[in-house]
Amino acid sequence: MKLREALENMVWQFGYKDVHDGKPVIHTAGLSALEDAFEVLGWDDPKYLPEEGYTCEIQGCVEPIVCGTHWGDRLYLHLCSKHHGDSCRGKERPPVKQYALDREARRGPDGVLRIGHED
Repeated sequence: MKLREALENMVWQFGYKDVHDGKPVIHTAGLSALEDAFEVLGWDDPKYLPEEGYTCEIQGCVEPIVCGTHWGDRLYLHLCSKHHGDSCRGKERPPVKQYALDREARRGPDGVLRIGHED
């Protein structure tokens, strides 16, 4: 592993995931070690992230993902703390973002997510 990869891994593990201006970000929270790492990596603070892979998969929610769980219809979703709590309390699932529905449509009857093309 290269030094840059190790530094990026540490920033992803210890950086603060949040929402800024309605968009997902990772930021330093003013911690000097993270500020130094962002500077070395050439990243802005905050660093804006794509919605997919970083935010709750419920439509309209951009809160950071805290867990993955099933919530009705065999859908496995990546959820924020609020929506995870709603799923645990048995609340009705709100509409789901299309990219999550597309991903789950590739899941076989055995529960395994199919990646790529099936012949």
